[in-house]
Amino acid sequence: MTFAESVQSVFSQSTKVAGRAPRSEYWYWILFVIIVQLVTILPIVMVAMLIQAQDVWALLPFLIAAGAIALFLWLGTITVTIRRLHDQGLSGWFFLLFLIPSLGGLIELIFMLQPSNPGSNAYGPQPLT
Repeated sequence: MTFAESVQSVFSQSTKVAGRAPRSEYWYWILFVIIVQLVTILPIVMVAMLIQAQDVWALLPFLIAAGAIALFLWLGTITVTIRRLHDQGLSGWFFLLFLIPSLGGLIELIFMLQPSNPGSNAYGPQPLT
């Protein structure tokens, strides 16, 4: 799955947790999220460097826009992570491991790096890679 196909797939399935997502879809989505967040934070940093301390309200529109974009991307990240867990035959509830400080994120990273279960499983047929 290419970068563009992965991003399009996540956007088209941003409200679906059913099914499976291959590693390429998940990691291309994470790369897309990082790029978008860097692009949205760049104007905030530039404006913050240019304004005086008393003009801090000038940052508000940029912060609202960045927050809205982050929330929108967060929904896609949750659903693609759950589908990635399904791809390994795991319950989507394992997504909540990130709530465990430090250790949870590491465990989730290990899950995301694991290869797909070959063939069909309880969550559907093996997706195209």
